[in-house]
Amino acid sequence: MTGFNTLPQRILTRIFEYLFWTAVCGKDQAEQLVLPIGQYEVLACLKVSHAWRKRAAGLFYRTALVSVGTNDTVHTLGGTCHVRTNIRLILESGYAPKTTRLVLVIDAEPDKLAKCLLASEFVGYEWPSINTLYFYHPQNHEVRPSSMNQNKAIDDVNQYLLASMPNLKHIYALSGTSDSFGLFALDDLINVRMPYLKTLTVVAQGALKLGFHGHAQLLRHLTMHTVAHALDYSEPSGSSDDETNCSLQTHVLLSVPRVHAESLVLLDIGPIAPTNIWAPFFGTNEASNVPDLNTLPNFLCLRKLRLVFGVQASQSEDRHMHRASKHRNSPGPETSVGIYPLFPQLESLTVEQYPYNILLFLENFPRGQLLHLKLYKCLHHFYELSLCVFSRLQSACIDIPEAPHASKEQDEETWISKAFSVSTLRSLSLRASVAHQVDLPSTYQLHCLQNLDLSIGMRSVEVEKLLVELKHLRSLRVTITEVLSKTHEYLSRSIRPKKYTKSKYTRVLSTTLEQLTICLVDLAASRQRRALAKTAWLAARVPSLLSLHTQQEHLQVLASCINNVQANKQAPVDARHL
Repeated sequence: MTGFNTLPQRILTRIFEYLFWTAVCGKDQAEQLVLPIGQYEVLACLKVSHAWRKRAAGLFYRTALVSVGTNDTVHTLGGTCHVRTNIRLILESGYAPKTTRLVLVIDAEPDKLAKCLLASEFVGYEWPSINTLYFYHPQNHEVRPSSMNQNKAIDDVNQYLLASMPNLKHIYALSGTSDSFGLFALDDLINVRMPYLKTLTVVAQGALKLGFHGHAQLLRHLTMHTVAHALDYSEPSGSSDDETNCSLQTHVLLSVPRVHAESLVLLDIGPIAPTNIWAPFFGTNEASNVPDLNTLPNFLCLRKLRLVFGVQASQSEDRHMHRASKHRNSPGPETSVGIYPLFPQLESLTVEQYPYNILLFLENFPRGQLLHLKLYKCLHHFYELSLCVFSRLQSACIDIPEAPHASKEQDEETWISKAFSVSTLRSLSLRASVAHQVDLPSTYQLHCLQNLDLSIGMRSVEVEKLLVELKHLRSLRVTITEVLSKTHEYLSRSIRPKKYTKSKYTRVLSTTLEQLTICLVDLAASRQRRALAKTAWLAARVPSLLSLHTQQEHLQVLASCINNVQANKQAPVDARHL
């Protein structure tokens, strides 16, 4: 145990945080929230040694847990309650004044939650330092408080939480239920604490409604997400292509006063309608049902923006989408210059599933000052987009859609070559909808690149080129696929220019790479073995490598290839670091 006691503080902290923080999901994997619910795992660490107890005690005692509906039991005068909690340990240890978080996990009706809050001894003590609430309602229990007793229990729960946490400023909530009662414990709590809230994150399976009736001048981070519902494209009888009626059945309903929008630092909402993005922040004219431009907000403090649009239900809607986008490339406020919000501080932009012209849509944002850009499933006019217009871009994560033309491989290679010419990038992630073999450009300008993720399909020989050219690369993830045809393979080897000059100085490929991930897709068994053997030799020529990853089914073969490299006495490189 002496060796464990001498571990650096940062290593111990990472071990405990790995046990402590757990990602939980609703019915959809996209609904995810990271919760500090590993108290009992950390509790075992307190018994290891004094050094471990000193590091782990802060995590355990500064986070109060009330998990309702578990197998753990608490005996009270009113009967037995099924609840897991560490409240009594916190109160007895004297850490209660320093506790900063409450985790509320609910898998029961409101009346049971009210009883369990009383049984856990959380109620009755005013927790002066709790400023953050994590609320999780799993998907396996539907809550339908229809009776008068249930409604009274909801009121009691809200009153308990309000009285016990007078300094609450941050709320993170995830509801996996399909009805609107999954967040019943937060309704009054959010309304009462709204003048003091700084962070509000709500991710739900059902519809969301949030009205800022009170003052929310302190609110800085706002996240509201529900399951993306299908786009509803309907054509009225007798309509032409120009009269296609496009509507989105969105289930995120916001009403945010203009003054509050101007104070936001982070905004993350979806799914939203592409024709009416900013209406929640400046309202609409009731007579004409169009945005009221007199109250158009300017997001003066906004630094991070994520917009998630709806998804298409079927291919029939896709035909209507194509027809609509041909005549209305970017509907609503985005089409006109001068009626779009200002973003003077915006640094990070994420756009998902925008159904119209993504090129025109991005022109409404300050492209010259963006540092981080993420585009997912933005199909229309994607290949007209150039990352070079983002002059300060440091990181980009792009989904490359399938090209609509017959020469789709050439279109993808052309777009990728342009992306490799953005010299300011430090992190680049390119993902293709279908992984097929694509040749990388012969020259790179990614002089500052440190992290590269190419899930687009490439040959194993390209990996060596990347390591030689990218001098500062620290993390690399690539997808190796089958070559398209024998003709394509012959052209790649014989006609195309050499990727790099072979010399004795290329024995060591990189002195900065620390992590290498190789994914094999659609490869024959013989090619898989060959690709893994090449990967082992590549790793031998990277002395700075700390970790090597591949799919689970290939680990045994890769380990065998590494052993062969180490056993080779005539190898021109020193492979002891493997």
